[in-house]
Amino acid sequence: MLRHPNRNRPTRRRAVASVLAMMFLVIFGSLAAAMAVVAQGNLRTADSALKVSRAMSAAETGMVFAARRMADESSRFIVRRGVIDADFAEELWLGTIDAGDVTVLPPNGYTVGSPPPGIIQAIRDGHLADDHDIIVEPGDADLPEVDETFGVLRVRPIALNEGPNAPYFRLRYELLASEPAVRVTSEGVDGNITRVLQMDYRIDKKIEYAILSTNRIMIGKNVMVEGPLGSRYGVVAGELSTANGDPLVMRSDFYFLDPALSGKLDTLYQQIADHDVDGDGRLRPAHPTESAGLGGFPDLVDYDGDEYVDDFDLFMDFFDDNSDFMVVYDDARALAAGLGSLAEELVDGAGDPLDTQLARLIDEARPDRDGDGLITASDTGLGYMDGVIDGADLYAKVTGSLAFAVAKAAWEAEHGESYQTVVEGPIRPGIDAAPVEFAVPDEELLEITTGMFDDSQSWFAAQVPGSQPTPPSPDDLPTEAIVGGTYTPPAGQPWEAVPFGSAGAYDYYQRPHYEDMTFRNVRIHRGNNGLFENCTFVGVTFVESERQCSHVDWNYAGAVEEDGSPRFDPPLVAELPDSTPVPDSRLISNNIRFHNCTFLGSIAGDRLDEYTHWRNKIQMTGNTRFYIDPNDPDLLAQPDAATLQGHLNGLSADDRTELAKSSILMPGWSVDVGNFDNEQAADPADTPSVNLRGVIISGILDVRGTADVLGTLLMTFRPADGAGPLFYGGQPDAFNTTIGYFGPDDGDDEGVDPLAPGFPGFGEIRLRYNPDALLPDGIPWPVQMEPVPDSYVEGGFS
Repeated sequence: MLRHPNRNRPTRRRAVASVLAMMFLVIFGSLAAAMAVVAQGNLRTADSALKVSRAMSAAETGMVFAARRMADESSRFIVRRGVIDADFAEELWLGTIDAGDVTVLPPNGYTVGSPPPGIIQAIRDGHLADDHDIIVEPGDADLPEVDETFGVLRVRPIALNEGPNAPYFRLRYELLASEPAVRVTSEGVDGNITRVLQMDYRIDKKIEYAILSTNRIMIGKNVMVEGPLGSRYGVVAGELSTANGDPLVMRSDFYFLDPALSGKLDTLYQQIADHDVDGDGRLRPAHPTESAGLGGFPDLVDYDGDEYVDDFDLFMDFFDDNSDFMVVYDDARALAAGLGSLAEELVDGAGDPLDTQLARLIDEARPDRDGDGLITASDTGLGYMDGVIDGADLYAKVTGSLAFAVAKAAWEAEHGESYQTVVEGPIRPGIDAAPVEFAVPDEELLEITTGMFDDSQSWFAAQVPGSQPTPPSPDDLPTEAIVGGTYTPPAGQPWEAVPFGSAGAYDYYQRPHYEDMTFRNVRIHRGNNGLFENCTFVGVTFVESERQCSHVDWNYAGAVEEDGSPRFDPPLVAELPDSTPVPDSRLISNNIRFHNCTFLGSIAGDRLDEYTHWRNKIQMTGNTRFYIDPNDPDLLAQPDAATLQGHLNGLSADDRTELAKSSILMPGWSVDVGNFDNEQAADPADTPSVNLRGVIISGILDVRGTADVLGTLLMTFRPADGAGPLFYGGQPDAFNTTIGYFGPDDGDDEGVDPLAPGFPGFGEIRLRYNPDALLPDGIPWPVQMEPVPDSYVEGGFS
């Protein structure tokens, strides 16, 4: 039997499976190793990324911490110097400033044995009081350390949380050479990862208010304020208890347009008084408390869609006839702005234009709406001067905040109801700012008094010749002081009421008349009491008066009736402190009216011992202009721009810098700006307007008519019962800073009653705070350290 040769022969195993297994083992092992390496790398990367993030967060936290520390400690230093330059900043920082030039307040939250001489020592003391610093390196135990040669402060690291290996930041403060600034370096550390940030902080002094007053503030209809308001009225016993003893009275811009609208506004303001929780003069439909004030009132709607209900919404709803969310007041402007042919809607029942001054005030607010520094068609596209009122105008009565030294409860207890029954209009505060704050401490809202300005006028007085006579005629003045014009002596002139144009005149003057003259650094001697018309004043205009005017009869000595006959029988006689009789105080005082005048510089005057508004008053009527910058856009738009520029360029740069510190420096004086009769021209561009620039300092200031103020108003007079002008009676509430038109019922005895027949209108006043305004010397105010945004860098040397 034959057999197959391979049958039953064992099969040869070639280990293919093993080879494959080994191959897969190697592959999977490599993959596993690679995955382990990648995973470990991811862990290290994640850990590094986390540490980088935490280190950066630590550095950023350190920068915020340093900013707050510098803000707290620098605000303890109260200085009278107006402008902080590099030299003065160095003295403040290092503590080499004369003791009489600075007052150092106690620290907040900790105690020290003695006041620090400078800001760097104050910041060091603040760090010494901290209980969360740590020691990381051996040298940290010796910190904080002040290097007074270079103005450098190094402090201990500060941990962000408790526990070992917590992230921390390390700070370094360094005074910059030749700059009024400090560079802060913040190094954030987490493990072996560091991140460094640097930013500069400017040492500065700013009074961040559009108005700051010790007397009552009254903001009328057709007045818009861009900037904070501060009032110290009401903290003295008895100030709140009078009929008009409210620290602030603010009127809605939308009354006196139509009785039906006024009725709706009454309803709105009652609901605001009852339901507005944050004091911004608006109600939020989505707010759980404020929305309760809207229920059941169908007229109270958010018409412009900004998520608030205010008086602007009621105005828009009332006059927007075609429901296109615009109120047309100037069809020609609307057509030129590309809005088409529109019918005017801001009209009365007869179809006549209604309060176009208010419409222009709103439409022309914030010209640079796109923020590019230029006024172009782009701004018109955003609602500027487009002939319509709408939500694009971002209307607010006050764009800023209100600050009161008085407590809210004290005010309302005397007033008998919510303070918001007299404070009307929407308040639009800045980011992270409260609309209103009460009981603001003295160190944050300092009182400005007349006595603070003893030496502030010295530079201004030094610019004018002391021997220069007040002109009885142009020939008596040096040729460099006066050019051209005509002079008319006071004899035979009509008796002019004071205040000019007021229904409540209290005295009369026969004035010498100076017309079409150009003065340069002129001293107006006491007793001049002149009328300057169409005159130009270049440099300093210094108005003299007898400073020692505190006698109770100073206002009244020599007072006359409209026909020039004595007002008092027997006549009252004042006295100087040495008992010298003064039968006519006007002969050594100064009551001046400037009409249609241009000031290329500043007005300054003697600091007065007492507020004597009958005798020491400045009135500016007609078209009054103030300029100090030769390249001011408003100046360049004037028909006589070349002449004005020539005058200003004739002043040195140093002189222009000093003049820019205050356009009106009249501490203790009464200053009236604008006209009582609200003069209006057919063409709005021809309406007489007063343009003020810079810091304006006076005892009391009244602004009426058409005016544009860019700067800060500081009022120095606090009326007191039985003293000064109130010696013979009266109430402190009769002396107030008035912006706009009010009547006697509101406490403005000089004003025109808006309800009187023939009332000429409410004018058009814009008051804008200028954060870049320079300050004159003499005002004690806290130092501040503000970040310089463009200086922020990541990196640098720690």
